Formats: sequence, C-alpha cells, structure tokens
Amino acid sequence: GKRGFCSVNIEKDMMNSEIGFGRRILQAFEDNGISFEHVPSGIDTMTVFVHQDEFMDKEQNVVAAIHRLAKPDMIHRAVQPDFVEMESDLALIAVVGRGMRSTRGTAGRIFSALAHANINVKMIDQGSSELNIIIGVSDGDFENAIRAIYNMFVLVQL
Repeated sequence: GKRGFCSVNIEKDMMNSEIGFGRRILQAFEDNGISFEHVPSGIDTMTVFVHQDEFMDKEQNVVAAIHRLAKPDMIHRAVQPDFVEMESDLALIAVVGRGMRSTRGTAGRIFSALAHANINVKMIDQGSSELNIIIGVSDGDFENAIRAIYNMFVLVQL
C-alpha cells in the first residue's frame, strides 16, 4: 500500500459509448506532466488516481483541460462531463496473490476485515487477471486497513 493520493472523479452519462473519451481525459493529465497511478472506470464514471504532491499545484489546469478536451466538437460529438470532483488524502492498498483466482471468498474476507475495523472503503477494483484487488481508503485509515487485512489472511487464516 501507499499513501498520498488524490482522485479525480469524472461522471458523464453514456461515457462508455463515446469513442476516445478516456484517452482525452488522460491527455489532460499528460499535458500537465502528471502520471496516473490507477484508473478504475464504470459505465458512466472514470476515476484517475494521481500522486497528490504532483497534482495539487496543477489541479486547476487539469480540470480546465478536462473540460476543454471533452467539449463538443464536430468529429467526436463529445459533450463535457456532467460532474468532476476531487478527493485528497487517499491511500491505495493492493491485496495480491496467485491463489486469489481459484479461492472463493477472498474479496469477502478483505471487506469483512475492513468493516470490522470500522474502515470505509472509497474504491474497489479487481484486476482482470484476478491476481489483485486494489482498495482505496482515507490516508488516516491506511495503517489500520493494512493491519486488518494482514490479520485476516496471516494471523487468522480462515
């Protein structure tokens, strides 16, 4: 796991059917010299996790670029995002293991451990390879989250 992230949450109805939308969003970060750590997405949402210390001074430039690059044009027929929101002071935790693919209940054990530790999960993403689950939590919950997951898989070994 690692602390010090912020997320930029972009919502737009039917973004999944708009060709090139994700590329244009990521271009806003690239044009400002910011690499991304993680990009989970859904049908109408896309979240870009970046290192907070790299992003804070460029926040307004990136948001302006997102709106500029996603604005309507004759080629893409793009429409600006419905909503752009930032959240700071986040941590990302990757639970990794080759046995996860064939073991039922792994995700349930992770989230049960976090719930029992009274930790709010802000983001969940399971990679397509099923070798990891990435979880976003508040920076302040980072150590307790790591401890809860460790205790569930190493000490308890259900």
